[in-house]
Amino acid sequence: IPNLHCVPIDTHLGDDYCVLIGQNLLEQSGTTLLSIFERSGYSQKPVVVTNPLINQLYAGKLIESMSHLGLEPAIVIVPDGEHAKSLKTASYVYDNLAAKNATRNTPVLALGGGVIGDLAGFVASTYMRGVPLVQIPTTLLAQVDSSIGGKVAVNHHKTKNLIGSFYNPELVISDISALATLPERDYVEGLAEVVKYGVAMDREFLLFMENKSRQILEREVETLEYLVKRSCELKAKVVQEDPLEKGPR
Repeated sequence: IPNLHCVPIDTHLGDDYCVLIGQNLLEQSGTTLLSIFERSGYSQKPVVVTNPLINQLYAGKLIESMSHLGLEPAIVIVPDGEHAKSLKTASYVYDNLAAKNATRNTPVLALGGGVIGDLAGFVASTYMRGVPLVQIPTTLLAQVDSSIGGKVAVNHHKTKNLIGSFYNPELVISDISALATLPERDYVEGLAEVVKYGVAMDREFLLFMENKSRQILEREVETLEYLVKRSCELKAKVVQEDPLEKGPR
């Protein structure tokens, strides 16, 4: 795959993984996923967790890419929005996994933004005491932040992320092409996180953003690739220093 970047995440906990960054990765992800499943002895019947909008926009590409190679993915659709990050929705996903006879070797693929990543990650960390997880973030905020570092959780009553765990994925697949359909407000929210990396950790990166502000706002693909890649490298540094969030993280 041309212009494919891999940012390694070293957790010091023995469950290192890689963040793949590039264009049109959803259509080409089947090969990568198949090789991971075969190497690790995982089931070839993964379960994709997503929401109605992402299902409509991107699930078809991901599922076709896997089916083409003989994988048999199933799909579980949960409601959109922060209110879906709940024990009630998690229970609905557990029910679906059980109904599909998912075992401890059944990979869960989280396709969507931060809510899906947190919810599906929490389910993967707790169903049968932990099943394989692949994060496939489709928002800028999820690609530069929430899909990396293993923090997964659901909300409880009015408290965000009250119930959760640290659970690292086998892989993160960040398809830059998915950012083209992101609503402007969501895109700018993601940019705020990227600017934070520049301010806190990398002056050169901040200057790059200033110089490329037009290309960034126009979502020019090569610029976005670098933006996501550099953000992931900076986040990786933070995660490596403090994998379980006990200090600077």
